[in-house]
Amino acid sequence: MSARFLHLTSLLIALMCLPSAASGYEGPLFDAHLHYNPAHKNAVAPEDVGPTLAGAGISRAVILTRDDALIEAAMRAAPGVILPFLDVYRPPADKDIWMHDPDLPERMRARLDAGLETGAWRGIGELHLFADDRHSAVFEALVVMAQERGLPVMIHGDPAVIDRAYEIDPEALILWAHAGTFPYPALIRDYLNRYPNLYADLSMRSQRLIGDGFMPLEWQDLLIEHADRFMVGADTFSSTRWREIEKHAAEIREWLGQLPPDVAERIAFGNGERLFGAGE
Repeated sequence: MSARFLHLTSLLIALMCLPSAASGYEGPLFDAHLHYNPAHKNAVAPEDVGPTLAGAGISRAVILTRDDALIEAAMRAAPGVILPFLDVYRPPADKDIWMHDPDLPERMRARLDAGLETGAWRGIGELHLFADDRHSAVFEALVVMAQERGLPVMIHGDPAVIDRAYEIDPEALILWAHAGTFPYPALIRDYLNRYPNLYADLSMRSQRLIGDGFMPLEWQDLLIEHADRFMVGADTFSSTRWREIEKHAAEIREWLGQLPPDVAERIAFGNGERLFGAGE
């Protein structure tokens, strides 16, 4: 019996055992990767952030922002829904140069110390960083600062950056945005096995997970094997993404529906609530 025949047979059996893609996952979503900044107000006003999330079935959300007053307004209008992450950028262009700004750690320390009227900052990020800059002293200072305060750091970076973060602090709590810049299941599995405090959000990965209507077996195996290490995200980096958030949430629900129900629930909501939702 050929290896190809065995593979096709296994695939057919797996597909027969999956729930219907049309049914999807119907429970709550904990979105671990949203942005809300001044440019997004034309799509969603602060008082409408909570209702917009609710309309997409998102009951709680990590929202990254560089505007304290803006996130305060959204949080006052939707108590208990938003977990604010401190974005280190001032203008958006800072994402290319922040790691060379020696004054940035002190600015971030001051903002963390000041907190928010509606509650404390719940994390730092999203930090865009790639291998050539992984030894940045600014990056090291932020990882240390976050760990001192018990905060997670969201990193948008390649594997070398994750390695560097754990050289700085082996106990760091890292959320790997988009499951990394090279989202290959074998590589992600390797890194999750290396670092017990590494978690990954699957924002911007729906096309890989269900692009042809069915989840590839290599992804299904990975998500089942590490069901406690993944979270979902719609990544509202633009006004258009905010306007289309219900569509992006529906895509997430579609691929979640192809996982065992207990796995889907953990990835959809349970992991985010366990990691970031406590302390309200």
